[in-house]
Amino acid sequence: MTIPRFSERDREEVRRSAEEAGKIILKPAQVERYLDPPSDTAYALEYAFHLLGDVRGKNVLDLGCGTGENLIPLMRRGAHVVGMDISPELIALAQQRIRTACVDATLSVGSAYETGLPDRSVDVIFCIALIHHLDISAVRNEMRRILARGGVIILSEPIRFSAIYNRMRHLLPARENVSNHEHPLTRDELATFTEHFKVEGMRYFRVPLLPLMDWFLPLNILERKEAWELDRWILRRFKGMERYATNVTMRLREAV
Repeated sequence: MTIPRFSERDREEVRRSAEEAGKIILKPAQVERYLDPPSDTAYALEYAFHLLGDVRGKNVLDLGCGTGENLIPLMRRGAHVVGMDISPELIALAQQRIRTACVDATLSVGSAYETGLPDRSVDVIFCIALIHHLDISAVRNEMRRILARGGVIILSEPIRFSAIYNRMRHLLPARENVSNHEHPLTRDELATFTEHFKVEGMRYFRVPLLPLMDWFLPLNILERKEAWELDRWILRRFKGMERYATNVTMRLREAV
């Protein structure tokens, strides 16, 4: 496996991902819930798969594929899938995952800034929780280069638009193994990324109530499901609460 040359920022991410990979125990990927999820789902990743639409026969790049959880449902939906990640260790786990599932995808170690893919060769870029690690303009430009005419980007990212939420961050436990460059996207950063694209189907998820409930009173599976349904109700009923959401999911199509 050939490892590309990376910047110091990239090398830091590779080191962090290697530490993360060393702690991971692979579990079977969830598939059925992502094959035909409804538009009103309470879950951001299910909604991202809803936005995919019909990808049968299309070239789909899972950019920042990690251990490959999303590769299997993408292939089950009939796509020709390429999984790419900057971490050799995570790609090795993804290879193990697809072998166990008896499916096939092209996997490679690569940078989101220089994927090495031909111009206009990808119909769909599936990108989940990656952009907030990166130089936003650089990755946006590479995505535009490889995206086919009429192609789309499915994007789901952590966000932090509210100054109040910034001040309450100390109430939540800090996550381990966070890189120096990683942070939820601000409104301006998201606008920078979506520049030159038509935004479709944007939805917000996960107001702070959810992590606070889970932190102070850990939820069982049923309670967690009910909490997600409450989250969906709040964001539908009170549009002003969108500024406090911590995830945004959307489809992007290059503007003509």
